Amino acid sequence: MKLSLSNSKKFNKFSIPSKKKISEVLALIEERFEKSAGKSVNIKFCKMDEISALNKEFRNKDTPTNVLSFYPESNFLIDQGFLGEIAICPQIIDDEARKYGKSFESRLYHLIIHAVLHLLGFSHENMHNRKNMESIEKELMGKLNFADPYVY
Repeated sequence: MKLSLSNSKKFNKFSIPSKKKISEVLALIEERFEKSAGKSVNIKFCKMDEISALNKEFRNKDTPTNVLSFYPESNFLIDQGFLGEIAICPQIIDDEARKYGKSFESRLYHLIIHAVLHLLGFSHENMHNRKNMESIEKELMGKLNFADPYVY
C-alpha cells in the first residue's frame, strides 16, 4: 500500500512513527486483504480544532474525534487505486493512550488499522460486524507485537 503523510512534522510533542514504520502497518493489511494491494492512502495529522471541524462537517457531530476515514468521491480516483484519506488527531490519541494504559504508538497503529478497515468496507454498526472488525484489528495488532487493543 502506498502512503502519503501530511503534517506529521508539526506534532513534535508526540512520538509519531516514521513513514516507513506506518508503511509496515499498511503492509500487514495489504498481506491480509488482497484488494488493498497497490492502493494508496493519505494520512493527515490534525489539530483538535481541525478534526472537530471535519467531524461536524462530515458526520454532523460537533465534537472532536480520534480518527476519521474518507472514501474517494470520484470514480476516477478509485480507478487510479486511491483507497481514501484518514484524518488523525495525535492529541486525542495521546489522551486515549494514557486513559487506556496503552502506548501512543499502540493506540495510533490500532486506529490506523481501524480507519483503513473502514476504507476497505468494514463497519461496526452491528454486533456481528463489530466482532469481525475487532477480530481483524486484534490479529493485526498481535502481528505488530502489541496487546489486544480492546483490553484496558
